[in-house]
Amino acid sequence: MSSEDIVYHAKAPIKEGLQAGTIGAGVGLLVSAVQNTIGTHSHGATGVVARTGSTIGVFAAMAGVFAATDAAVANVRETKDAWNSVAAGCGAGLVAGGFQRNAQTMVFGCIGMGAMMGAFDLSGSSLKGKYADMTTDQQEQWRKSQLDTK
Repeated sequence: MSSEDIVYHAKAPIKEGLQAGTIGAGVGLLVSAVQNTIGTHSHGATGVVARTGSTIGVFAAMAGVFAATDAAVANVRETKDAWNSVAAGCGAGLVAGGFQRNAQTMVFGCIGMGAMMGAFDLSGSSLKGKYADMTTDQQEQWRKSQLDTK
């Protein structure tokens, strides 16, 4: 099947962002609870929100921005490839740096997260790697298809 035979199906960026943001908030709540449990303070259980609650917002915002940016870039380009993840990772890195209120952290967060997410997507979006079940010729063909732009 050639790349011309593949039909792109548009995604709803706002829906994707809200869904991922909700999941990110849940993960942030878990991380905040662990931070609250480990720390020594006098807030008790309310410390999850009062003391380490910003963690919830950071995780929600990063996940939401990543998913919405990934969907929006994919819709504009009408393709699903590693470049979408690079742009989405950059957006999430900007958000992470924004919470630190530091422009340098935002820039390096964008570069770092973009590179990391692009590399992860390019490797097959798994820790095992897409190459594990491919022949050398298939690996080379897949690499070329991922690096070609419209």
